[in-house]
Amino acid sequence: MHLISAAPETVQLATDTGQNGVAALGMIVLGVLVLIMLCAYLFPTFIARGGFAAPTLAGTLRDIAVVCVTVALALYVYGLMCCIRLENESYTCATERYGYSSGIARAQLERMQDSLFPVGSTCRWSDGYTHDFVPAFVNPAITVLLSLAVIAAGVALGHAGAARDAARRS
Repeated sequence: MHLISAAPETVQLATDTGQNGVAALGMIVLGVLVLIMLCAYLFPTFIARGGFAAPTLAGTLRDIAVVCVTVALALYVYGLMCCIRLENESYTCATERYGYSSGIARAQLERMQDSLFPVGSTCRWSDGYTHDFVPAFVNPAITVLLSLAVIAAGVALGHAGAARDAARRS
Protein backbone atom coordinates (compact mmCIF):
# COMPACT_ATOMS: atom_id res chain seq x y z
CA MET A 1 0.00 0.00 0.00
CA HIS A 2 1.37 3.35 -1.00
CA LEU A 3 0.47 6.38 1.07
CA ILE A 4 0.34 9.76 -0.59
CA SER A 5 1.34 12.51 1.74
CA ALA A 6 0.63 16.11 0.99
CA ALA A 7 3.49 18.51 1.41
CA PRO A 8 3.01 20.66 4.49
CA GLU A 9 1.88 24.19 3.78
CA THR A 10 4.69 26.66 4.28
CA VAL A 11 4.30 29.90 6.15
CA GLN A 12 6.39 32.85 5.13
CA LEU A 13 7.43 34.78 8.17
CA ALA A 14 8.09 38.49 8.69
CA THR A 15 10.73 38.79 5.97
CA ASP A 16 8.10 38.51 3.22
CA THR A 17 4.91 40.03 4.63
CA GLY A 18 4.66 42.81 2.08
CA GLN A 19 4.47 45.47 4.77
CA ASN A 20 7.02 47.93 6.07
CA GLY A 21 7.59 46.26 9.41
CA VAL A 22 10.46 48.56 10.36
CA ALA A 23 8.21 51.63 10.10
CA ALA A 24 5.38 50.01 12.05
CA LEU A 25 7.64 48.64 14.77
CA GLY A 26 9.49 51.96 14.95
CA MET A 27 6.18 53.79 15.44
CA ILE A 28 5.17 51.30 18.14
CA VAL A 29 8.46 51.73 20.02
CA LEU A 30 8.31 55.52 19.71
CA GLY A 31 4.66 55.52 20.83
CA VAL A 32 5.43 53.40 23.87
CA LEU A 33 8.33 55.67 24.84
CA VAL A 34 6.13 58.77 24.57
CA LEU A 35 3.39 56.99 26.55
CA ILE A 36 5.89 56.27 29.31
CA MET A 37 6.93 59.95 29.40
CA LEU A 38 3.31 61.16 29.47
CA CYS A 39 2.45 58.75 32.28
CA ALA A 40 5.60 59.80 34.13
CA TYR A 41 4.20 63.35 34.04
CA LEU A 42 0.55 62.52 34.80
CA PHE A 43 0.74 60.03 37.67
CA PRO A 44 3.06 61.95 40.03
CA THR A 45 1.14 65.16 39.28
CA PHE A 46 -2.20 63.60 40.18
CA ILE A 47 -0.79 61.89 43.26
CA ALA A 48 0.83 65.12 44.50
CA ARG A 49 -2.47 67.00 44.05
CA GLY A 50 -4.56 64.25 45.53
CA GLY A 51 -6.89 64.37 42.55
CA PHE A 52 -7.46 65.50 39.00
CA ALA A 53 -8.27 69.19 39.53
CA ALA A 54 -5.38 71.64 39.23
CA PRO A 55 -5.35 74.89 41.26
CA THR A 56 -6.44 76.85 38.16
CA LEU A 57 -8.93 76.21 35.39
CA ALA A 58 -6.14 76.56 32.82
CA GLY A 59 -4.11 73.88 34.63
CA THR A 60 -7.07 71.52 34.78
CA LEU A 61 -7.78 71.99 31.08
CA ARG A 62 -4.10 71.43 30.28
CA ASP A 63 -4.18 68.16 32.18
CA ILE A 64 -7.38 67.11 30.40
CA ALA A 65 -5.63 67.77 27.07
CA VAL A 66 -2.63 65.69 28.14
CA VAL A 67 -4.88 62.81 29.25
CA CYS A 68 -6.75 62.92 25.92
CA VAL A 69 -3.46 62.81 23.98
CA THR A 70 -2.20 59.95 26.17
CA VAL A 71 -5.31 57.82 25.60
CA ALA A 72 -5.30 58.64 21.86
CA LEU A 73 -1.66 57.58 21.61
CA ALA A 74 -2.38 54.35 23.51
CA LEU A 75 -5.20 53.58 21.04
CA TYR A 76 -2.90 54.37 18.10
CA VAL A 77 -0.23 51.98 19.40
CA TYR A 78 -2.92 49.33 19.91
CA GLY A 79 -4.12 49.84 16.33
CA LEU A 80 -0.57 49.50 15.02
CA MET A 81 -0.12 46.28 16.96
CA CYS A 82 -3.28 44.92 15.28
CA CYS A 83 -1.68 45.66 11.88
CA ILE A 84 1.54 43.71 12.42
CA ARG A 85 1.44 40.35 10.68
CA LEU A 86 3.90 37.50 10.63
CA GLU A 87 2.67 35.75 7.48
CA ASN A 88 2.30 36.98 3.92
CA GLU A 89 -0.86 38.91 3.06
CA SER A 90 -2.70 36.15 1.18
CA TYR A 91 -2.22 33.67 4.03
CA THR A 92 -3.21 36.22 6.69
CA CYS A 93 -6.32 37.43 4.85
CA ALA A 94 -7.51 33.93 3.83
CA THR A 95 -7.08 32.64 7.36
CA GLU A 96 -9.03 35.59 8.76
CA ARG A 97 -11.91 35.20 6.29
CA TYR A 98 -12.16 31.45 5.82
CA GLY A 99 -10.39 30.06 8.87
CA TYR A 100 -7.87 28.27 6.64
CA SER A 101 -5.64 29.22 3.73
CA SER A 102 -5.88 26.28 1.32
CA GLY A 103 -6.43 26.79 -2.39
CA ILE A 104 -10.09 25.81 -2.56
CA ALA A 105 -12.10 27.70 -5.17
CA ARG A 106 -13.12 30.99 -3.62
CA ALA A 107 -12.94 34.75 -4.18
CA GLN A 108 -9.44 35.98 -4.87
CA LEU A 109 -7.63 38.45 -2.68
CA GLU A 110 -7.25 41.63 -4.74
CA ARG A 111 -5.00 43.54 -2.37
CA MET A 112 -4.06 44.25 1.20
CA GLN A 113 -3.52 47.85 2.10
CA ASP A 114 -1.63 49.02 5.18
CA SER A 115 -1.81 52.56 6.50
CA LEU A 116 -0.07 54.30 9.40
CA PHE A 117 -2.32 57.41 9.30
CA PRO A 118 -5.17 56.55 9.87
CA VAL A 119 -4.07 53.23 11.25
CA GLY A 120 -5.40 50.32 9.21
CA SER A 121 -4.66 47.00 7.56
CA THR A 122 -7.41 46.08 5.11
CA CYS A 123 -7.90 42.98 2.93
CA ARG A 124 -10.06 43.40 -0.20
CA TRP A 125 -11.41 40.43 -2.19
CA SER A 126 -12.73 40.21 -5.74
CA ASP A 127 -16.30 39.62 -4.50
CA GLY A 128 -16.31 42.96 -2.65
CA TYR A 129 -15.73 41.60 0.86
CA THR A 130 -13.44 43.77 2.99
CA HIS A 131 -11.85 43.06 6.35
CA ASP A 132 -9.89 45.53 8.47
CA PHE A 133 -7.66 44.06 11.18
CA VAL A 134 -7.88 47.27 13.23
CA PRO A 135 -11.08 47.42 15.33
CA ALA A 136 -13.63 49.91 14.01
CA PHE A 137 -13.59 52.10 17.13
CA VAL A 138 -9.86 52.92 17.05
CA ASN A 139 -9.65 55.67 14.40
CA PRO A 140 -12.87 57.52 15.39
CA ALA A 141 -11.85 57.43 19.06
CA ILE A 142 -8.41 58.82 18.20
CA THR A 143 -10.03 61.63 16.19
CA VAL A 144 -12.45 62.53 18.99
CA LEU A 145 -9.74 62.45 21.67
CA LEU A 146 -7.32 64.59 19.66
CA SER A 147 -10.13 67.07 18.91
CA LEU A 148 -10.95 67.29 22.63
CA ALA A 149 -7.26 67.78 23.40
CA VAL A 150 -6.97 70.66 20.92
CA ILE A 151 -10.13 72.32 22.28
CA ALA A 152 -9.03 71.90 25.91
CA ALA A 153 -5.53 73.20 25.15
CA GLY A 154 -6.96 76.20 23.26
CA VAL A 155 -9.33 77.11 26.08
CA ALA A 156 -6.50 76.61 28.62
CA LEU A 157 -4.26 78.99 26.67
CA GLY A 158 -7.09 81.53 26.53
CA HIS A 159 -7.69 81.33 30.29
CA ALA A 160 -3.97 81.47 31.07
CA GLY A 161 -3.58 84.55 28.84
CA ALA A 162 -6.58 86.23 30.46
CA ALA A 163 -5.18 85.47 33.92
CA ARG A 164 -1.81 86.99 32.98
CA ASP A 165 -3.48 90.10 31.60
CA ALA A 166 -5.55 90.48 34.78
CA ALA A 167 -2.41 90.05 36.92
CA ARG A 168 -0.57 92.74 34.93
CA ARG A 169 -3.43 95.21 35.34
CA SER A 170 -3.52 94.79 39.10
